[in-house]
Amino acid sequence: MTIPTLADYMQFVEGRMEAACGDMDAELAQSLSDVFTCTAATEIDLFNFIAYGQGCHALAEACRQRGDHTSAGLYHAMGQDLLSKAADALGDLMAIGIQQAGMVRH
Repeated sequence: MTIPTLADYMQFVEGRMEAACGDMDAELAQSLSDVFTCTAATEIDLFNFIAYGQGCHALAEACRQRGDHTSAGLYHAMGQDLLSKAADALGDLMAIGIQQAGMVRH
């Protein structure tokens, strides 16, 4: 048994989201909701923002291929929002690192 890498986790989330086209189970919907409404800025949150953002884009493409353009638009917008949250979280983590290192910010 090997320990899953972050890339493995990302592929798992993407595959699970893509398979949810048309019928998302309650557990996946809750996980997506938890990540989407998260306001923290830890390394785990950053990676979840990226993984679920990519998953939303995969789900949007699957919906688009099935002709469900309304859901495709929704999941694409959610994916974009999660990627924006990832950028914000990265900035916050960088600021925390600068402060902890004792560097002067201008």
